[in-house]
Amino acid sequence: MNNEWLFTHVHMVYSPFREMITSLHVLAAPCHHLARKQWAEETLDAFSNEMKEALFYFSDVTSQWFNFLDLIDYLNIQEKHVEEAIEQLTQVDDRLFTRFMLGAYDERDPHTRTEHEQLVIEKPSYIKRQLIDFLYDYHMKFFARELFRIEPWLIKAVHELKEKFNEEPINALDTVHPRFEVNRSGLAFYKAETYRFPWDQITSLAVYPSTFIAPHLLVGLETSDITVYLHVSSPHQSEEIDQVPTDLLELMKALAEPTRLRMVRKLLYHSYCTQQLVDEFQLAKATISKHLKILEQSKIISSNRQGHYVFYQTDLDRLTMLRVDLDQFFDQPLLKKEE
Repeated sequence: MNNEWLFTHVHMVYSPFREMITSLHVLAAPCHHLARKQWAEETLDAFSNEMKEALFYFSDVTSQWFNFLDLIDYLNIQEKHVEEAIEQLTQVDDRLFTRFMLGAYDERDPHTRTEHEQLVIEKPSYIKRQLIDFLYDYHMKFFARELFRIEPWLIKAVHELKEKFNEEPINALDTVHPRFEVNRSGLAFYKAETYRFPWDQITSLAVYPSTFIAPHLLVGLETSDITVYLHVSSPHQSEEIDQVPTDLLELMKALAEPTRLRMVRKLLYHSYCTQQLVDEFQLAKATISKHLKILEQSKIISSNRQGHYVFYQTDLDRLTMLRVDLDQFFDQPLLKKEE
């Protein structure tokens, strides 16, 4: 790959709208974003009940706002102001809106969809209007003030990366994230699985700075126009950045017991009810029930009632995400930069 292609097809872009959407992800799921935990708590305390309800509704149907970022990538929204991007959403076709809001859930059996997901299917125009109203409201009442504070650092990060890129493009891109690798052959993203893209399969690469997205390696792969987010540290980072995310700690505690760990493995390959597990493990029913309760509270297993029996199954997605959560925890010192 020659530098001329990189200079033409790689872009560093400041996007206030994307930064706003990543801030909504943090508000809906702050436990992994320790540097932003204090900001999230203070902001949520100032939310009205109606705004909280809207925040968590849209987070629920968009996979914590990640599906919505895919929609922004697909539309290739290039805005100077947040309001400009929100206005573009009014022109989005209902079918396209539904597809990206629900992501994989759009293809699920209708009988397994949640009430929230089904409402998007049945009333896309109404939900889109509600979303647009919420985004305007959130921006005017909360995010505009935060954007005013962080915008200089975001723009500064873009200029600094461009300067490094103009001198050594491959080396500059390779510093975007500890699990984002760039070389002359192409790109690699190390997440729950490894994604590799030769340069000849990529139309463009856009790098967006964000003070919210760490420690996630957030990558848009919906099209051959790939996006990746560059963490920008803030001098006002929360002192809790060196703590352990509570959900990760609870999950590790749940797995740190031989019987429960064996149980998770057994339930990964087949569902069992309580009495079957009593027979399998030769333990008292009360003991099995206690283990199941701990595992279910940590969301590593799920339950499904069939007649008089409740069957349990390991959540493969959550098990897979454990590796990602651990990577993100160990990424924190590498992402934290002193200003």
